[in-house]
Amino acid sequence: MGTLANKTAFITGASRGIGLAIARRFAAEGAAVVLCASRWGAHGNLSGTLEGAVQLIQDAGGRAAGVACDLSKSDARADLVQQAGAHFGPVDIIVNNAAASKMRLPSETTTRERSWMFDVNVNAPIDLAQQALPGMRERGSGWILNISSSTAS
Repeated sequence: MGTLANKTAFITGASRGIGLAIARRFAAEGAAVVLCASRWGAHGNLSGTLEGAVQLIQDAGGRAAGVACDLSKSDARADLVQQAGAHFGPVDIIVNNAAASKMRLPSETTTRERSWMFDVNVNAPIDLAQQALPGMRERGSGWILNISSSTAS
């Protein structure tokens, strides 16, 4: 039995890259994983899809489900931790990995773009933590990991 047996992990930005790698590792360690991405299907020219990531983990013998959510929309993320928990039980681990950025000078970035970035990079992780913390406190355990990079600045 792995070190994360009987745990449910919710990972944002999990259809590709670091998020998918974390989800795969958590599943290999016995966690049931709920992957989150902005959409089920292809995202422009980016590789990977949410359904493909879920299938990859399931094909390796892991327990995985997916939730599509545009984290820039407060109403869409209002009950996201509850939605994630509906798959395998209460969320024990949250990995806030999703990020948004417009790679240009601040003087060229619109108010709408700045709001979008702030919602995904700041408000979403805080909202998800606020949703998860009461249950984590009640159960006496839980972990929240916030990941960032230079592309989210």
